[in-house]
Amino acid sequence: MRKNTIINYAFFCFILLNSYICHGCSVTATIPLIESEKDQLIYDLLVLSLSKTGINVCLTQLGQVITDARKTRRVEEGSLSLKWSSASNPLDKNLQPIKIPIFKGLLGYRIFVIRKGDQSRFDSIKTLEDLRKLTAGQGYFWSDTKILQAAGIPVVTAAQGRNLWSMLASHRFDYMSLAVHEPWLDLEHRAELQLEVEKNLLLVYPSAMFFYVSTENKVLYDLISSGMERALNDGSYDRLFYQSRMIQAVVERVNLSTRKVIYINNPLIDTNLLPTNPKYWFPLPSLM
Repeated sequence: MRKNTIINYAFFCFILLNSYICHGCSVTATIPLIESEKDQLIYDLLVLSLSKTGINVCLTQLGQVITDARKTRRVEEGSLSLKWSSASNPLDKNLQPIKIPIFKGLLGYRIFVIRKGDQSRFDSIKTLEDLRKLTAGQGYFWSDTKILQAAGIPVVTAAQGRNLWSMLASHRFDYMSLAVHEPWLDLEHRAELQLEVEKNLLLVYPSAMFFYVSTENKVLYDLISSGMERALNDGSYDRLFYQSRMIQAVVERVNLSTRKVIYINNPLIDTNLLPTNPKYWFPLPSLM
C-alpha cells in the first residue's frame, strides 16, 4: 500500500511539473539560438506567423551556438524543431522547406562594402563584364560565393566571415558583396577600418531564405506555412518586416531606385520552385 502511495505521489508530481512547464502549450518547438539582429527579426516573424494559427506554440531556444551543418543534423534527429537558411544550401536536402521567403528575397539583393576613397573605381562599372575586373571577398562556406564564381566574378575567400572586414581594409580584395540589410551594424562596429557602402551598384540574383523542418514533422510544417500565409494576407507580416530597424535601414540608406542593377544567375536554386506572387518579394524588378 505504501509503495502504491509513493508511486501515485510521484506520478502526481510528474503531471503537476509538466503541466507547469507546458501550461497552455499545444505544441512545443526548439529553435536555434538567436545570435544577431537578423535572427531576432526572423524570430519575431515566426512568432507573429504562429500567432495567426490559433494554436499556442511555445518556442524555446537552443542553449548553444552551433554551425549550420549541425543545425541540419539536429533537425533531422529531432533535437531541433526547425532552422532557417538559404534555399541554395545543399546541406538541407533532407529537410522540408516552407517555400515562403522569410526575408522576401532580400538575400539576393547585394550591395558592396568598399574602402573609403575607392568609390571612383566603381563609378565606371555598368555591366557584369566591368564587375569581373574587380575581386570580391566572401566567406568560404557561403553559398553566395559559388554564385559569384559561377558568374565569372573573381573571389577571395576566408574560412571565418568576420575576418573579411580587416582583409578588405588590408587590400586583399576590392569589395565585399553583402545583402542590402547586412552591412550597416558591422560598419558602425568597425569604424576604425575606414570602410563604407558603395553608392551606385546593386547585384541581383534569385535567392530566398526558408524555414526548414524535418520531413516527418507535418504538424509544424502546416502551422508555419499556414501562419505565414495568413500574416502575409492580412498585412501584419509586411508591417512587422518593413517597420523593423533592419529593413528601415535599407529603405533609408540604400537608395535602391537610383542604383544600376546587374543581374546574374543562381545555379544553386531552381527558380521554378520559387513562388511567383509579388506578395512574397521585396518590390524590386522581377527576379523570375
